[in-house]
Amino acid sequence: ISAGIDACITMVEKSPKETKKQLEIIAKVTRDGINEIRRSVNKLRPDALERLNLKSAIHQMIMETESMTNTRIYFSSYVDNLNFAADEEDAIYRIIQESITNAIRHGEATQIWINIRGGVEGIILSVKDNGRGCDEIKQGFGLRHIKERVRMLNGTVEFDGSDGFTVTAKIPIRWSEEYD
Repeated sequence: ISAGIDACITMVEKSPKETKKQLEIIAKVTRDGINEIRRSVNKLRPDALERLNLKSAIHQMIMETESMTNTRIYFSSYVDNLNFAADEEDAIYRIIQESITNAIRHGEATQIWINIRGGVEGIILSVKDNGRGCDEIKQGFGLRHIKERVRMLNGTVEFDGSDGFTVTAKIPIRWSEEYD
């Protein structure tokens, strides 16, 4: 794309028609590339989100976790419709998944509370546990992964280990768009 645009800059004054043809080719290559990236990203989606809507996928994750561990998980959503763009849903699902895993594995939590609240700007997702907590938060792979996912959506995330462990993510949601 970059090389094609550079060529167009060079030839625009000499041959506007040829430049237009070249730009049409670049536009097609760009659209095809975007579609390929979307297909690749969609393959990274959790299997549960391929088959279920976000709320059902979260409930399934909770039921499976509770059945395999000695942990009780409470889920509250104050958002009428948990139907967002695929990248937003993936991030929300993965943040919850990683937070639950960390709560059980590192915090030895027996209870976890997941809360989703919404507003004009987006959603606030909090995952709190009754585990050991920590004085110093070590940014391992899981917490870095959460930060990266939230950052990709232009959101913010905070971690608090003072009373159990809490993950609070503020994620802007593109409410006005239509989703497939």
